[in-house]
Amino acid sequence: MLVSVLAALAAGALAAVVGTILHASMAYAGDTPIPWGAALALLFTGALSYWVGILRGKLWVTALSGLSTYVLVALFSADAHNQMIVSAQYLDVLPGPALAGTIWVYGIIVPVVIAVFLVSRHLRARPQPTA
Repeated sequence: MLVSVLAALAAGALAAVVGTILHASMAYAGDTPIPWGAALALLFTGALSYWVGILRGKLWVTALSGLSTYVLVALFSADAHNQMIVSAQYLDVLPGPALAGTIWVYGIIVPVVIAVFLVSRHLRARPQPTA
């Protein structure tokens, strides 16, 4: 069980750090920001949560990975000297970075719920060992 907890926490930390770095990547179509980095960060978070759940064969590992990602990102964004995540309050001044930050912080739940659902389906479909 300790290995599963450590695997979930490591996956969550990796997703939080890489996703926070990646989420700020964006392109512009004229004046319209396209936060492709935030979308890719969410995809990475979901894939990592799914992978660790399948690897350990436990649904709760997937959920713990996603929860730890969210907690770490919340800690990053709550830091008064935060330079990584631009909050939604700056949407008028920095629309692109604020949009990317908002998508990243509040969007983490979506890929995690999808990963939990997919791991649940995978674990139910797998043949049960007979004793």
